[in-house]
Amino acid sequence: MDELYKSLLSGVDTLTEQLKGHLFDMTELEGLVLMLVNEQGEINANHPSRVAFLNERADILSAICGQIDDGYDPCVFQVEGGCIIGTQLATEKTHCGRFLIFLPGYRSETVQANMDLFELLLAQVQLICQLIEKNNRLHHQQLSGLSQNSAVLCSG
Repeated sequence: MDELYKSLLSGVDTLTEQLKGHLFDMTELEGLVLMLVNEQGEINANHPSRVAFLNERADILSAICGQIDDGYDPCVFQVEGGCIIGTQLATEKTHCGRFLIFLPGYRSETVQANMDLFELLLAQVQLICQLIEKNNRLHHQQLSGLSQNSAVLCSG
């Protein structure tokens, strides 16, 4: 039973889905585009049609992820129609890929001038991810404890 709870409450896919649920509804339709990019380079975005160019131009996404992997974290990348800022997304136990924000109409100079603000925003996303993971571990421990003390499961 413990393994069942662990599989339900841990792992990159679970954490990513929960993070998407918490973050993606927070932006306006014409505002920022939030993206989670997994290790396979698959993009999950709150407004997928607005970043379709990343699916069509895999070289751009590869360059952004490469910069992040090379230690440029956060990385700022100018694209047609705006700018993308990105960072690694990881917790104590889970590497969740990368978190990217497409800023329509922004230039890299504008992002660099406001880097303190963007670093704070990216740190908050990182914190949300860590809190979700800790919450999942707490639920796992509670469910494990309940199942060990359950009269139904113990009487079998």
